Amino acid sequence: MLTLDNMRLRKTQKILRQVNRLTNVMSKMSDVELKQQTNLLKQQLNSGKKLDDILPQAFATIREADKRVLGKFPYDVQVLGGIVLHQGNIAEMKTGEGKTLTATLPIYLNALTGEGVMLITTNSYLAIRDAHELGKVYEWLGLSVAVGVNENPNYNYTVTEKQEIYRADILYTTNDAIGFDYLQENLVASQDKQFLRTFNYAILDEVDAILLDSAQTPLIISGSPRVQSNLFNIADQFVLTLSESTDYALDDEKKHVWLTDQGIEQAKRFFEKPNLFSTDNYLLIRHIELALQAKELFKSNHDYVIDKDEIKLLDVKNGRIMAGTKLQSGLHQAIEAKEHLNITQQTRAMASITYQNLFRMFKKLAGMTGTGKTNEEEFIETYNMTVIVIPTHRPMIRKDLPDKIYVNLPEKLYASMSLVKTCYQKQQPVLLATGSVEISEIYSQMLLREGIPHNVLNARNIAKEAAIIAEAGQLGAVTVATAMAGRGTDIKLGEGVSELGGLAVIGTERMTSKRIDLQLAGRAGRQGDPGFSQFFVSLEDDIIIKRGSERIHRYYKKFAEQFNVENPHELTQHRFKTSVNKAQFSEESQGRVARLNALEFDESMRIQRTLVYEERNKLLRMNRTLEKEILSAAHREIDNFLRQNKQLTSNSLKRYILDNINYNFKQSDSILDPDNFHDVASQLLKMVEEELQRKREVLASTTQTINFQRVCVLKAIDVGWIEQVDNLQQLRLVVTDRRYSQKNPLYEYQKETIISYQKMCKQVDKLVLKNIMLSTIKREKNGELTVSFP
Repeated sequence: MLTLDNMRLRKTQKILRQVNRLTNVMSKMSDVELKQQTNLLKQQLNSGKKLDDILPQAFATIREADKRVLGKFPYDVQVLGGIVLHQGNIAEMKTGEGKTLTATLPIYLNALTGEGVMLITTNSYLAIRDAHELGKVYEWLGLSVAVGVNENPNYNYTVTEKQEIYRADILYTTNDAIGFDYLQENLVASQDKQFLRTFNYAILDEVDAILLDSAQTPLIISGSPRVQSNLFNIADQFVLTLSESTDYALDDEKKHVWLTDQGIEQAKRFFEKPNLFSTDNYLLIRHIELALQAKELFKSNHDYVIDKDEIKLLDVKNGRIMAGTKLQSGLHQAIEAKEHLNITQQTRAMASITYQNLFRMFKKLAGMTGTGKTNEEEFIETYNMTVIVIPTHRPMIRKDLPDKIYVNLPEKLYASMSLVKTCYQKQQPVLLATGSVEISEIYSQMLLREGIPHNVLNARNIAKEAAIIAEAGQLGAVTVATAMAGRGTDIKLGEGVSELGGLAVIGTERMTSKRIDLQLAGRAGRQGDPGFSQFFVSLEDDIIIKRGSERIHRYYKKFAEQFNVENPHELTQHRFKTSVNKAQFSEESQGRVARLNALEFDESMRIQRTLVYEERNKLLRMNRTLEKEILSAAHREIDNFLRQNKQLTSNSLKRYILDNINYNFKQSDSILDPDNFHDVASQLLKMVEEELQRKREVLASTTQTINFQRVCVLKAIDVGWIEQVDNLQQLRLVVTDRRYSQKNPLYEYQKETIISYQKMCKQVDKLVLKNIMLSTIKREKNGELTVSFP
């Protein structure tokens, strides 16, 4: 019986045969003839052919070019992978199967349209490496190639450089670089500073890392600092006096923490606030919550590391430092207070987007990974991408051994160390994979005590990652690493290692997802190499504590203190293996629910962001005066003011005019006469029209008038939108607590975002009025104009 996957593969194999039939034709061409294929294929597209029509010829062309320029001829399975990628799906290809070379085929084909193709990786090292290595092939065939990241992380690109980068036929970049570029593009004040073109086709390397593991991490551009609070340190001192269970409680998943009645009484005494929950004490309550979260929900060397007196966040999936990332809403500062570091400035969120919504903007999206099939349903539902497993070029002979399970951590540590020593004694290389920086350093200390030389790869020495991985497959090499070792550069076996059984991957716990376990195991057995994987688990592991069954927890409490590190007792009963699998499945399910929840929460932001960015882009492209739009905004703002001030007085009207329309307004003006109040709106609008006319005369040229008016409106939109983005970031944290009052947080959030957006629109109208009316234009002696805004 044919499975759906087999049917899909059969369809791609028909196309593969068409490509193979052209192999000899291409091999007989001279270099000049082969290079001419690019123009010939472009001509076919221009004459009405589709990409699918020219696929066999294009794939055969780039395949032969890969051979001549790189000395590598893509295997049939790589061509199959290339077809899957071109079709906008995910190609699951095992480690070492040559995903990098596979991508050259669909990249070349889709770049022929001239609409741009991106290969997006998870880190800048890989983007730069692949662009330099593979760019030679594309350039040899007459296509332009660019890199969107720089080896110097502090390098600032000019607008001209960005425009050149994004005009290239093929761009190698990273997921965070493209995300921040998109946000920055929509903050510019003029069209000549824009650099992006419409998102066309992208291939995501390690697609599951980007679209699943990082899905909930929003990209945020921060700026405009807040007034700094002085409550972080004192709130931290207070929570140190509290005891869990009596003074505060955590939920079952340890994701929320709150004061108990006794804790509230403690807070009243500590801060001398008998009415703790009054409106005046809102900030104090918020800082106590933040301090509790910092204490209980964020652990050093697991969620973050301290590097050069700075808190640097870790990606809990792979242990990598998330460079340039900070927790929002004061949580980062609360952790700094907990660790007794200098408290950094709190900033507002100016622009934000999640990877989920960023990559759904591409016309066509594809991905590569070694482990995607287990999450195929989610890929289809969220991104409309099917996962197709590509056969390996050589049979897989790696042995994946059953888990070894122990009651507690010490037994597991010593049992796993025993296997490491056995492998080391016969010089078989070992990759010892841990779930956190802390555990990796414990293993490092144990290896030092045993006199075993080793490398440690974790967030503290990520700069040496490539060098450490390059050595990991050599005779006698022992590498201790967090899950970050599961992706990136291949571990190649040194001379004589195959005869010893290949690379030994020893996992020291089950990770938060089966995918991560498979990635780590996949470091061994690349391209038909020998090797094995063995995972060690204890009932004290995080995933068992969080997701294990009550029966397992009872067993642990009964036997936790009974252990013998010299002779660890392995739990071999089937029920333990089942419980471990169920715990991991439960964690994965929770992750999926959280990602779906994040997508639903972000939908309101996505709709509002689309509306605002479309309006900005329309303004940037406009080449006429904006008086109609300005007068409409002024009319709405004045009507809003009058509706809110039904009992209008001379003083309130004068105050409004001085604050929003004219700094030099005279007390004697007849508009302040209560007898004229029935006609206030038309009189105020007349003042706006007169000011618009006056500024037209000062500016003299139509171009300068258009630019001035555009800046006035853009500045108003940007200030309003920045405030809105920051409000929505704060709101999202606030509404999660409403579940405890039997309210649906998502419904509450969506309701509040609509109200907040309506307020923003009114604020923008008011700012447009102020920018037009209260701005001053001066002409300098050299003829240049300077504009000052209120």
